[in-house]
Amino acid sequence: MLRLADITERQKRILMAIIEEFMQSADEVGSLSLLERHQLGVSPATIRNEMSRLMDMGLLEKSHISSGRFPTDQALRLYVSNILNSSSLNPLITVEIRQGIFRDRFSRDSVLNSILQILSEETDSVVFLVIDNICRYWGLSNLFKYEELRDWEKIQRIVNILEDKDFLSNMMNKYSGSGVSLLIGEESGIKDLDGCSMIFTTLPFWDTNDAHVGILGSKRMDYARCVPALREVQNAMRNAMRGWN
Repeated sequence: MLRLADITERQKRILMAIIEEFMQSADEVGSLSLLERHQLGVSPATIRNEMSRLMDMGLLEKSHISSGRFPTDQALRLYVSNILNSSSLNPLITVEIRQGIFRDRFSRDSVLNSILQILSEETDSVVFLVIDNICRYWGLSNLFKYEELRDWEKIQRIVNILEDKDFLSNMMNKYSGSGVSLLIGEESGIKDLDGCSMIFTTLPFWDTNDAHVGILGSKRMDYARCVPALREVQNAMRNAMRGWN
């Protein structure tokens, strides 16, 4: 697995600039637009040469109709690893999550709805919770905020996945670790979800420790906000359920 330490500082600056542009617009990024918006201190020819090298490394790709580049799933994973090392959740969001879960902890339905609504509002994505052979989700309309997901076939595919509790449960069991798990684009292996990312984890929920809560949204989601928010929900539920099982 390629790491940021495996590329030069100049390549890292160019790659991060391309990812930042992509995260804003989902468009392919050219050398001239990079020069206009970022202080890279190199010529257009140098940028093009470095972009070609990044393509050879599997970090950039291009369509057949554009001279620009966009980041691969591998590049986005490097980006996520980089930003998560220095990201933390807004204290106000932390308090909102903790208070919401603590307030509603005596009612399964209330705390479930609290988790779904708080996470959906804070992540601009769909949030789902799989428990007791039931899948509940919230925030489907958030997907329309991303131009690349404004397609009825993609939305229908996402809804089909969210309503297939067995598929989701099996997928969570397959990829879940002790903390928060992340699948970017084609890493999920799901047809038509190459433009999406999924973040998920397990958490205690009354008589089970195997409930799954997850975030499904665009590859351009705010990972620095989504991952810490999901971790906070997991920690808050562990504290709320302590001694109940």
